[in-house]
Amino acid sequence: MKKALFLPLLLAVSACSDSPEESLAKARAGYAANDFAAARIHLASYLAARPGDRDAMLLQARTLLALGDGDGAQAMLEKLAAGRPPEGDLAELAAEAALLRGVPDAALQLLGPRQGAEAERLRAIAALQKKDPKRAQGHFEAAIDAGGNARAFADYARFHLMNGAVAEAEAMAARAAKADPDGLDTLLVQGQLAVRRGDLNGALGFYQRAAKRYPGSLAAVTGQAAVLGDLGRTDEMQAAVDRAAAMAPRDRTVIFLSARAAAGRKDWNKVRATLQPVEAAIPQNDPLRLIYAEALLRLGQNELAIAQLRPIVRTVPGNRDAMLLLAEAMLAGGDARGALGVLRPVADHPAARREELALAAKAARAAGDPAADRYAAAAKAPPAQAAARDMVDGDAAMKAGNWAGAAEAYGRVLAVTDGRNYIALNNMAYAQLMLGNTDAALDYSRRALKEAPNNASVVDTAGWVLFKSGKDPQEARRLLQRAAQLAPGNPANRAHLAEAERAGK
Repeated sequence: MKKALFLPLLLAVSACSDSPEESLAKARAGYAANDFAAARIHLASYLAARPGDRDAMLLQARTLLALGDGDGAQAMLEKLAAGRPPEGDLAELAAEAALLRGVPDAALQLLGPRQGAEAERLRAIAALQKKDPKRAQGHFEAAIDAGGNARAFADYARFHLMNGAVAEAEAMAARAAKADPDGLDTLLVQGQLAVRRGDLNGALGFYQRAAKRYPGSLAAVTGQAAVLGDLGRTDEMQAAVDRAAAMAPRDRTVIFLSARAAAGRKDWNKVRATLQPVEAAIPQNDPLRLIYAEALLRLGQNELAIAQLRPIVRTVPGNRDAMLLLAEAMLAGGDARGALGVLRPVADHPAARREELALAAKAARAAGDPAADRYAAAAKAPPAQAAARDMVDGDAAMKAGNWAGAAEAYGRVLAVTDGRNYIALNNMAYAQLMLGNTDAALDYSRRALKEAPNNASVVDTAGWVLFKSGKDPQEARRLLQRAAQLAPGNPANRAHLAEAERAGK
């Protein structure tokens, strides 16, 4: 934190030692490089010496908007307007500042009758802030009809995504990418869509590009941190969370990610310390409550954990994670019969998971319920239906490119079987490769190859994973050649071999 605070201080000292012309040049360079924090400091230094420079004032207003500082931008725009209602582009900038301050009516008043894609985009955002999605959609459509712009396309893509219209969101994101492929809004919405598809490695790439091109973007860094957490790359996630915390320590997303990173390390004291000060502000069904409840449970605060979990289970009865934690907390608190009551609907379902069955058996035994032996037996050999369903889910996720979903499903299959299902191992290897977890992909592909050394798909995956890892190109080509021989009509095998052979020349 000290290092993060030192950099702005150093910039400020440096700015003070520059001539006004040097400060302005550095400000323009910072703005062009999307380093808005540095641009703001240099512009402030320049304007202290040249307070009447309207071009610099306008640049500072745009800089503050890029930083999300609606109050600062409003103050600068009021100076530019000199007591008159802002007109033209100033009106749109002032409306954006009003939206950042959460006053949509003021934004609408500032826009007045102004037409065009940007004005309609801003009206759409105002309608969303006023919780009027139908009107928002109308304004988005008007923005598109007016020719659109990258931000309008990206915002409309987010709107579609919020409403579950994924195909429409993808189409709008593609238009944003065509209009401005490196725009912040473009990259962020592409990252969101990649997460929705389960393509976490692709999402990480978009967020990394955004963070590199826009070093002051909190959304880019928090998006990167969230995806790293989903990928299980805890240390990298923590580094990203630390960067985000240096930018906005009180931001709710940053607090959530800080708690999530601590939970990933099983640092339950850190989770409690992070969330306890904001507990009252956490919505009832927010995932933060589940993380907080688990921290309390792991720290032996069973009654407090139960108080957090009961409302979640009551309002979202299908939340199996919450049900499992609530039953565990009740059992730890001595209420075995209550724990069994929570778990019975899940444990009696044909798709019950091993951990659910095991805890149900423990609760039933403590409560003297005759179902204990049945649950215990089922926990040792979970119903085939659950594993079969997970295989179907995994296959569907693979076809959809949802690599995270596929890995989760195949992981469940391997966990409840003897771990030797070569199809699950093979598909898990490919999913892990697509998620960017090369070491895990290598391990699963080797295990699959051991179980089915003559299966063309397994041999191809083993060779492809080895090739993409770059660890043994010669062995990779040998495996890919063998896969092509085993299934000469498979176009994917031929394509993998061709790429490996081109790389070897």
